[in-house]
Amino acid sequence: MVKSLAKYLFSAPGHKTQCTQVQLLRVILEGDFTRVDMGCQATSYYTKGGWIRIAETTFIQVLPAGMKLKMIGTENIPKDGTKHELKSTKDWLYFSLFFPAIPFKTCKVNLIEKENSTGNDFNFYDIELKISEAIKLL
Repeated sequence: MVKSLAKYLFSAPGHKTQCTQVQLLRVILEGDFTRVDMGCQATSYYTKGGWIRIAETTFIQVLPAGMKLKMIGTENIPKDGTKHELKSTKDWLYFSLFFPAIPFKTCKVNLIEKENSTGNDFNFYDIELKISEAIKLL
């Protein structure tokens, strides 16, 4: 794959999910990595809003080829074993997930925390990355 120095921002790309607590905010394609920014809203189900973490086995799948790229890093969210405890039902947690670079072309990707999920995992399907709608960052 030819690496590019350009950065592309996809703001609130269209997608499908069963997860209502976590929102997909944006995807940034860079020459060396793909960054997915998300936000988690505390739930009123728990007195203090609950907790959040991400599985280390999380990956993105580039469609239609199905290439799976395992998560290589996180920012502001713990991975397996540790939990971020929310402090109230009004809390938000913003975080980023990092993956190997994907091609600079129009495609769809799936973000999968757990395959065969029951709906509580951070699984987002058919995330549309249309180069014609991307914002080129300097």
